[in-house]
Amino acid sequence: MFPGGIFIKNFVIIMKKFLFRHSFLSIGYTVPMKKNQSQPDFRQLCPPEQNHMANVISLLFFFYFVTSIGGYLWEVIIFLWKDGTFRNRGFLYGPWLPVYGVGAVVFYLLFFKIKNRPVSVFLLSTLVGSGLELLIGWSLDTFWGLRYWDYSDYPYQLWGYICLYSALGFGIAGMLWICLLSRLLKMLWFKFSGTFRCAFNTLLILLLLLDVSAALIFPNTGIGITFSS
Repeated sequence: MFPGGIFIKNFVIIMKKFLFRHSFLSIGYTVPMKKNQSQPDFRQLCPPEQNHMANVISLLFFFYFVTSIGGYLWEVIIFLWKDGTFRNRGFLYGPWLPVYGVGAVVFYLLFFKIKNRPVSVFLLSTLVGSGLELLIGWSLDTFWGLRYWDYSDYPYQLWGYICLYSALGFGIAGMLWICLLSRLLKMLWFKFSGTFRCAFNTLLILLLLLDVSAALIFPNTGIGITFSS
């Protein structure tokens, strides 16, 4: 075949391919592609997780308020049982005792990684709880001249701020808190919607700030609430 014929033959083949593709595209037809089996199925992927740090902070605030209110109710019940009278315990006016809330949050941050070792949690809670109680008691007495508890009549006490009985109480409470209660409350907290969790914490934070502002000017004092230094 002469060179011109070869050129014409190749030109015809190319034009046929072009017209074939163009005809499919002009009518909106898509040439089927072979599926690549190695590619992941994105429909099976989990939705993006929420901000982890925001969830942790909201959980800690929830722990703080629940245990602050729980500690308040505990001490009110003790005085009702001992004296038969209601005492609005604590430095603040609202139904919460920050010493319990701070203690619960500190314990959780320190010990949640050893939640499956109750004996270790008990011993460490005894030490940390007593140290926290000593620090808070001394600070209130030194800077405000107020004492909200006094263990002077208890055995094995130190300056009336801490004693053996309270230390053992911290150990038992810390063990129950880390190994059981914090787990249950965590599961409960994240069953609520993010909107509810945000609104709940925001409302209680505002109320707490108002209470703290009032207590710094006029601290909550009285019989069964404060003790003489």
